[in-house]
Amino acid sequence: MIGVLKDPVTRRAKVTASAVLAAITIVTCLVLPVSAMALAVLKPFLTMYSTAVFLIESLTAYFLAIQFRASRDPFLAALAGAYGFTAVLVLFQLLVFPGIFSTSGLFGAGPQTAIWIWVFWHAGSPVFVTLALLLRSPRLAASKDHLLPRIATGLMFSAPIIAVLAAFVAIAWSRLLPPLISGNSYYALQHSSVALVVLALAIVPVLVCLLITRLGDLLALWLCVSLAAGISDVLLAISASARFSLGWYAGRGISLMSSCIVLCVLILEFSRLYDQLIKSNSSLRQRAIYDGLTGAFNRGYFNEQSPRERRRAIREREPLSLLMVDVDHFKALNDSRGHQAGDDCLISIVGAIHAILRRPADFVARYGGEEFVLVLPNTPSQGATLIAEGIHQAVADIAVRRDPETAEYVTVSTGVATFDPGKDSFDLVELIRRADHAMYCAKANGRDRTCVFVAPEDADDSSGSVVSLFGRV
Repeated sequence: MIGVLKDPVTRRAKVTASAVLAAITIVTCLVLPVSAMALAVLKPFLTMYSTAVFLIESLTAYFLAIQFRASRDPFLAALAGAYGFTAVLVLFQLLVFPGIFSTSGLFGAGPQTAIWIWVFWHAGSPVFVTLALLLRSPRLAASKDHLLPRIATGLMFSAPIIAVLAAFVAIAWSRLLPPLISGNSYYALQHSSVALVVLALAIVPVLVCLLITRLGDLLALWLCVSLAAGISDVLLAISASARFSLGWYAGRGISLMSSCIVLCVLILEFSRLYDQLIKSNSSLRQRAIYDGLTGAFNRGYFNEQSPRERRRAIREREPLSLLMVDVDHFKALNDSRGHQAGDDCLISIVGAIHAILRRPADFVARYGGEEFVLVLPNTPSQGATLIAEGIHQAVADIAVRRDPETAEYVTVSTGVATFDPGKDSFDLVELIRRADHAMYCAKANGRDRTCVFVAPEDADDSSGSVVSLFGRV
C-alpha cells in the first residue's frame, strides 16, 4: 500500500476510531431493546439510503482499484471486489423493493426477493472481505508470488458478477426460497437459521482483520471499525420486528456510516497524494527553470521566455534590450581561493543584479559558467545602459576579493544590445550575438566596463560598431 493507507496508527487515530466504535455500540445497545417500535413509513428514505450506499460503495471500489493499479497490492484489488459486490446488490435491492418503482418491484420480483438480496448482500460481502484480508497474511505477503495480483484481480472482477447472479437467484427463484418476511414482518427471519448464518459471517472478517493486520495501519484500523458497524447493522435488522421500525431505520443509518468509513480514508489518501503532487510539481518547476547554485533563471528558461518577449515587443511596438554580464578573471578567483569561493562569488553577483532589477518583467538567467544574461522588456538602449551602470556599482559595493594577497576585487564586463521593432527586423539569435559581441569588446577594452552595440542606419545590416560607455578601471 502507498501513502496514508500504510501509515502507522497514531494515538489520535486510535482515539478517534475508539470514539466512533463506542458511539456505534452505545446506539446499538440503546436501540436493541426497543428495536420493534413502529415508526412512520417513509418510502423516500429507502430510495435515498440505497442510492447513497450504492454511490459510496461504487466510489470506494473505484478508488481501491486505482490504489491497486498504483501499488499492485492484491489486498486492495480483492477489497475493491468486495465493495463492488455490495454496490451491485444494493442497486438491485432498490430496483426490486416493493413500492419504489412498482408495486411488487421490477423484473418480476416476488415478495421475498428484496429480503433475500439483503441476505446475499450481508452474507456475501463479509466473505469477500475475508478473502481480501487473507491476501494480507504475512506468509502470502512474504512469498512474493506473482500469481497473487492475478488472483486478486480475478476477485475484483468476479465479485460484481457473482452479485448479479445472486440477484438473479433472488428474483427468479424467490418463490422457491424459504420465506423470511411476511408483509413487513421479520418474524420468520428472526426465527430462521439464516439470521444466525448472516450474523456469524458478519463477525468472521472482524476477527480475521484483528488477527492478520493487528490494526497496524490506518486502512486496517478503519476497515475493522466499518466491519464492526456491519455487525451492528445485522443485529438491528434481525431484532427489528418489521420494516420501518426503529431497529430497521437505525440499522440502515449505521449501515450508511459503515459504507462511508473506508471511503473517507481513501478521500484522505487522495487529498494527501494530490497535495504531494502539487508540491512535487512545484519542486520540479523550480528545478526546471532555476539555476540550482545562484537562484537565477537557467538557460532553458531563457531559451523559452526570450522568444516570447521578442514577440511581445513586436506586438506592443516597444524596444527589448539584452545585457550580457561576464565575471572578470573568474578562473583566477577559482584558482586562488577555491571553487567554493567561486560559487559564493556568483551567488553574490546574482544577488547584486536582483537588487538592481525593479520591474517584474525584467529577469536574469545564468547563460553559462560565469556568464549571465538580462532580459529587459520595454527598455531602450539608454535605459539598459543605466541598468548596466547600476550593476557595476552594485558589484563594486559587495566588494568580493578576487585575490586574497592583493586588494583586487571582482568586477564584471557588460554588453548591451537592443531590438527596436520600429526599425529592426533581426531575430533573437542576432540580438544575443550583438549583446555577446559587445560584452567581449568590453573585455577587450580593459574589463570592468559596459559596451553597447550600435547598429548602423540600415536595420537589416547585422554589422555595427561597439561603443564603450564607461569603465571603472
